[in-house]
Amino acid sequence: MQNSDNKKRNIILIAAILVVILLSFGLSAYIRSSAKQGNGSETAASSSSSAEGESKDEKTNELQVVVQYVDREIFRAPLSKDALYMIKDGVVSEVPEGTTLESMGDEALETKHHINLMQVKDNSVAVVQSNCSNQICVSIGKMTDTDYDFPITCLPHGLIIVIQ
Repeated sequence: MQNSDNKKRNIILIAAILVVILLSFGLSAYIRSSAKQGNGSETAASSSSSAEGESKDEKTNELQVVVQYVDREIFRAPLSKDALYMIKDGVVSEVPEGTTLESMGDEALETKHHINLMQVKDNSVAVVQSNCSNQICVSIGKMTDTDYDFPITCLPHGLIIVIQ
């Protein structure tokens, strides 16, 4: 008798869990479809704006390089501006064109700092040098203004570079 009660209880528990899972999937699908409809109305409203508004939109629609460090955005720059940037322990600074890890001496040692050199040139971005352990961020290559679906990531340094 007690065995059949346990079976019934287990079946009811499994059914309740399945109902909760289905409800959460349904709710997330509803939220996504509502968000897509909201974006459509915003684009319709923006298309009826004046010529002055359109020139402002063009400036804001310019592609930008966005650098995220650990869990926050730390840097944003236009993809059209050619420059070499050093990302050192989560701080981004523009450096002279010929800068390399070797030219930085002991500062570039992996035990002292996490350093990535990011090159923005000809509407593309790439990590050209890094003192991380696996060099995947360098191996990924460059993202361009026409091909930017796959972000450049440096997991040892907690770095993600995207184009938006």
